[in-house]
Amino acid sequence: MHSKNTILVESGKKALANIALFLRDEIKPKIIAITGSNGKTSTKEILVSIMSNYLGEDKLLYTVGNFNNDIGLPLTLLNLKDSHSHAVLELGMNHAGEIAELIKIAKPNIALITNIGEAHIQNFKTKDNIAEAKKELLNNSDEIETSILPRDDNYYQFLAKNKEHLKQITFGFTKEATINCKVLNEQTITILTPKENFDVKINLLGKNNIRNILAACACSYALDIPINIIKKGIEATKPFPGRLEIMDSGSGTIIINDSYNANPSSMREAVDVLASMKGKKILVIGDMAELGNNTYRYHQELGDYIKKSQIDFTLAIGSQTKITMQQLDKNEFWFGSKEALLSKLLKIIDAKSIILVKGSRFMRMEELISRIIL
Repeated sequence: MHSKNTILVESGKKALANIALFLRDEIKPKIIAITGSNGKTSTKEILVSIMSNYLGEDKLLYTVGNFNNDIGLPLTLLNLKDSHSHAVLELGMNHAGEIAELIKIAKPNIALITNIGEAHIQNFKTKDNIAEAKKELLNNSDEIETSILPRDDNYYQFLAKNKEHLKQITFGFTKEATINCKVLNEQTITILTPKENFDVKINLLGKNNIRNILAACACSYALDIPINIIKKGIEATKPFPGRLEIMDSGSGTIIINDSYNANPSSMREAVDVLASMKGKKILVIGDMAELGNNTYRYHQELGDYIKKSQIDFTLAIGSQTKITMQQLDKNEFWFGSKEALLSKLLKIIDAKSIILVKGSRFMRMEELISRIIL
């Protein structure tokens, strides 16, 4: 028995996608789609900070949290209202063909690829395959007018190939990028655009976050947003929970909460951030997931990377980080439980300590943070 308000469909997921597509075609907002191995959410948040300043809250729809898959994306579009002139959509993927499907629903006008990294490599075998899957963003929509690409990524030439018909804006640290920058100090960068250059104060740690700022800036440039509004939006952006988020422990110890997730490139970035700081540097790591046959190699390479950095103590938990710790010497400890790790950590921290905590989502490294904060 069905009530008269029930519609029977063959597939709930397909019906959801169709409703989202209908709304998208009816309201016709300008759609910015963001994908990439790292930095999608951070780039989206910076861009949203700039655009809501420019348009006003009621004209902008954007992905909340990580609603970026074949269910999350259409659910986001179901919130479209007549007042929305623009939408910023984050597109995630862990299999080939996934972005191509999302593109059919989103039909973006501006396509932004943050970078090509090793996230979800177990489903792809090689980074080349990941790059191909990300390029689906540029290959599957007739609506795209502008592509925004990472100029200093190894896959830039591959991503740009055969896409000459699109207006292209690039970002990165190289002077060849349309939008690039000079780092003045830890808190200030000069952003260089074809129109004008401007200094901006940043609240986000790490080189990757500067790259995310440049990506958001490139997108704003494509939308002709005035420089003073871009600057204001960047300066208003605060660290996101669990992503290189600085926390005060209450005892003078600084904690950098990077527990949201981990893959090889974001692990190296976290090591660099910690190494650049002054104080007793303590790295607390958990396993990285979804690396397939490369798991051993990536965990081993992480050990080599930590060894070359100026970090005082490394504490690890998880079956794979055992491999990482085998590469290291003194002051490096592996633990079978969070309790044991915590007990050691509390013995070595003092008021001058900086602790960075990172691991893949399934490791729930944030449980350690809640125990360190007094």
